[in-house]
Parts: sequence; C-alpha cells; structure tokens
Amino acid sequence: MMKWLGKGYRCLISAVLVIVLAVSSQVTGYAEPVSGPGANITSGNTGSTNNVTIYVSKRTKTLTLKQNGVLIAEYPVSMGAASAEGNKKVEGDMRTPSGEFYVCTRNDKSIAYLALGLSYPGIKDAERGYADGIITEAQRDEIIKANLAGQQPPWDTPLGGAIEIHGCRVPDGTTHGCVAVDNSDMDVLWSYCNLGVPVTIGP
Repeated sequence: MMKWLGKGYRCLISAVLVIVLAVSSQVTGYAEPVSGPGANITSGNTGSTNNVTIYVSKRTKTLTLKQNGVLIAEYPVSMGAASAEGNKKVEGDMRTPSGEFYVCTRNDKSIAYLALGLSYPGIKDAERGYADGIITEAQRDEIIKANLAGQQPPWDTPLGGAIEIHGCRVPDGTTHGCVAVDNSDMDVLWSYCNLGVPVTIGP
C-alpha cells in the first residue's frame, strides 16, 4: 500500500517539478550522461542489442514498440503542447522534436516515474542551430561529437534538451516537449529498452 502511495505521490507532484526542470538552467543534472551503442543505429536498422525499435506518431499521438519487426504494443502518449506548430527549434518552445534518435540515458529515479532520455539535439539539429545562429560552433561540434559516439548530447544549449519518454501521462494533457506514457506502459518500455535503442518521432 505504501509503495503504491509513493508512486502516486511522485506522479502527483511531477507536473509541477517538470515545469521547474524545463525552465531551469541546470537541466543537465536531470540525468547523468551515459554511453550507448551509437547514433548510427536508426529506426531502419535493427542493430540494437535486442532488436527493439520505437516509433512515436505526432498525428495519432501513439507510441509503437516493436521487436524484430513484430508489434509488441501501441500506447497513447502526451506530447509537447505546441508540437502541432512544427519541429522543435529552441529551449522552451513546448515542442516535441521530430527525427531519429536513440536512448542515451535510463533514469529510474525520475520525478516522472521512469524515464528514457533521447539523443536530442541530434546532428541535424546542431547543424541547423549553428546555421541559424542559435548555437556556437563549439556547441555544434560538441553535439555532433556526442551523437557520433552514441552518448548523451549537451542538454544545456539554446536548442534545449532533456527530451525523454517517461511515465505519469495525463490523459488529454500535454508536456513541455517530452513523450509521456502511462506508468504501466512505461514498465513495459523500461523492460525492453536498453541504451542505444532507436527512437523515431515522426508524423
């Protein structure tokens, strides 16, 4: 009973705490950097250690989990409040990024139950951000370097970061850019998703 109440309490306060984290300049402390198999693993290549892939549809607001190309489950998700306005461009724009990413962190102490950190900003995001004058050349190079090494890219640049698949979804709710699922669904994703699992966020 106490265990259930503990999880419920974490979800109850998560909305407030996520807002605080989203605007905090210390966002890099939200999850420790860890290494994965590499950013060359994409949704079209089942090269992850257990042949798992994830596809998130912005249009249908669903997350599809597959292993060896076989459908395991499909879950409803909540996304960034302004995701319909286009792709994520900067920190605080309330948009969920589109593109091909990989799981770069696993956080079992998340304020949102459990969390799988994604490798946003990616290489294309870094190149676009530098071309548009949003980030410096040094920041661009650090992001690219981390992606090529399969590590967590910097989450503290003007492009934003700390985009995660996490629990504590609020039905018909929105996030600041993360992909939120129900806790029971997050349990399944956690059991399937090692570091390096490819995640595509698309239409």
